[in-house]
Amino acid sequence: MESAPDPPTGNRFARAVDRPDESIDLGEAALLIAEDAYPDSRVDTYLAELDTIAEPLRSRLRGDLPLPALVSIVNGHLFGEEGFRGNAEEYYDPRNSYLNEVLDRRLGIPITLSVVYMEVSRRLGLEVVGIGLPGHFVVEARKGGDSLLLDPFHGGETLTLEDCQRLVAEVYGDAGVLAQEDLEPVTKRQILTRILNNLKMAYLRADDADRAWPVVEKMVHLNPESPVDRRDRGLLAHRRNQFRLARDDLRFYLERRPDAPDRSAIEASLSAIESILGMMS
Repeated sequence: MESAPDPPTGNRFARAVDRPDESIDLGEAALLIAEDAYPDSRVDTYLAELDTIAEPLRSRLRGDLPLPALVSIVNGHLFGEEGFRGNAEEYYDPRNSYLNEVLDRRLGIPITLSVVYMEVSRRLGLEVVGIGLPGHFVVEARKGGDSLLLDPFHGGETLTLEDCQRLVAEVYGDAGVLAQEDLEPVTKRQILTRILNNLKMAYLRADDADRAWPVVEKMVHLNPESPVDRRDRGLLAHRRNQFRLARDDLRFYLERRPDAPDRSAIEASLSAIESILGMMS
């Protein structure tokens, strides 16, 4: 028997992201990614925690200070007084991608520590945008015509373009060439998608379909035209006996990616699903 589809992905997450990108509250939306894994977690409590982290800086960030001085104060507070740091020892631990866990443990990966940096800075009127380098997320602080690239995973250290190239090469080797578009600010939806993708990959590597499911549901909600996300949801839907959804998602993938390297495997899965649906009709 085909399983009934689950209710739509978390309604509060949907409400948080179904608006113009500039109107999305990044902190709230990032916290709502955890609503399935941590059903008792209180988003409002963690938003208040971000307020509390920012509060001591209000009297220190004087408007007449140059950007390097402002960044130094924020870095000292976040990575000194507050103790945030990159979790290099357990980099792929899913907890590093849940903002509530990052705030509890003061441990994270580049993108979630960047979200903390951005959200604390926003509360203080300091402009900080996300920069999605391939394989390593950083931020850019701005004031007037000045800007600084910063690496929250390494204590907010200032980066040169050569440093950024090195970070990319550390992940991709000689094939990792930094392009100009890699230095452009990313949208909030792109940040949320990247966090979700980290979680999806962690759970798929662990063959944890139950925890991967709400993650891919949110990814498809954010990017309904993404063939890869629809493929991954389709494969998980097959495992969950949601055959019609699986069929529709895998058809979507094959139509959008006719030359996909995994086409034969997806066609085999789709054939099996259509056989099951045929027997059920």
